[in-house]
Amino acid sequence: MGESAPSRFFAMVQRELQEYKTSLVITPIVTAVLLTLVMVVSVLLAGRISAMGDAIMQVLLLEDSASGMNISIQIDEDSANGDEYSYTIESNGSVSEEDWNFSREWTFNPRTRDKAQVEDAIDDQVDTLNPMLSVLHYIMVFVLIMVSINYLLGTLFEDRKDRSFLFWRSMPVSEWEEVSSKLLVALLVAPVIFIALSMVMQLAYVLLSMLLVWRMELDPGRLILGNIEFSRLLFDQLSGWVLSALLIAPFYAWLMLASAGAKRSPAFFAVALPIGLILLEEFFLGTEMLRSAIANHVPHATETSSVAFYVAGPNWAGVNYLSLVLGLVTTVILLWGAVYCRRYRWEI
Repeated sequence: MGESAPSRFFAMVQRELQEYKTSLVITPIVTAVLLTLVMVVSVLLAGRISAMGDAIMQVLLLEDSASGMNISIQIDEDSANGDEYSYTIESNGSVSEEDWNFSREWTFNPRTRDKAQVEDAIDDQVDTLNPMLSVLHYIMVFVLIMVSINYLLGTLFEDRKDRSFLFWRSMPVSEWEEVSSKLLVALLVAPVIFIALSMVMQLAYVLLSMLLVWRMELDPGRLILGNIEFSRLLFDQLSGWVLSALLIAPFYAWLMLASAGAKRSPAFFAVALPIGLILLEEFFLGTEMLRSAIANHVPHATETSSVAFYVAGPNWAGVNYLSLVLGLVTTVILLWGAVYCRRYRWEI
C-alpha cells in the first residue's frame, strides 16, 4: 500500500470494488443491458419502444391530429333505375348506426398528409424528448440507491462477522479512512459507474428512436436529435446527483453506523430505532420534527417532494439549505459513531 493518504484511499476504494464487484459493477451493467435489449426487441418485433410505453409513439405519430380518414360510400339503391348516391363520412366524426350497413358497397379512400406536414406538426407539438430519456436515468438511480443501501448495511457488519477488519488493523490505515472510503464509494464511485451506464443506455435509446422514425420514412435528425437538449440533459443528471449526495449523506452515514453497531441485523437496527424515536416524540411532545428531518434526507419521490430522484434536474432555489448543512454536520457525527463502533464494538 502506498505511503501517501491519496494512494491509501485509492487502494481501499479498489478493494471495495473488488469485494463488492457483483453489486457495484455487475448489477448496473446487467440492468443497462437488459433495458437496452428490451428496447431493441421492441423496435425489431413490435415497431415501437414499448419499454417506455406508448408515449413516444403518440408523440411521434400524433395519431389524433396527423391524419384523418375519408370514407367514400357508393350506394346502388335501384340498379334498374340507375340511381346512385355518393357521400363522405369523416372517421373522427359521429356516425349513426344506419350508415354502417355492410350489405352495401363500400370504398375506403384514406387521406394521408404530406411527410413535411407531419414533421411540422410533430415539431409544433414536441418541445423536448428529455423527459423520455430522464425516465431511463430514473430507473438507474433507483437501482443505484437500492444497491448502495444494501452495500452500506452489510459492509462494516460483514467485516466484523468474518474478522477481516483485523487485516486492516495490521495495515497503516486508520478507522476514519476505512469508514470514509466506504461512504465515498456509495456517494461518488458507484454513482459514477451507474450514471455512465445510464448515459450509454440513453444514447442507445436515441439511436433506436432514430431507427424507428427512419422506418416511418420521416427525418430522424429533425424529429429526434432536434428535440433533445443534450447539454441540459447532462447538466440536470449530473447536478441532480450532486444535490442527491449532499442530501442523503446523513442517511448513508446512519446506515454505516447501524452496520458497525448492530449485533444481529443492521437493517432492523437502522429502521427500528428511528421509528421508535419518532413515536416517542409524537406521543410525549406532540411534534413531528424528527419525522420531518428524516424525510428531508431519506431518498423518496412523491407528487409534492423528492429527495435523490430529480428527473427534470434539481431545484436549487427550493433547497432547504439549513437542513442540508445540519444534515452534513449530522453525517460527521454519525461517521464518528461508526468509527467508534468499528474500534470498540467488533464482537458479533
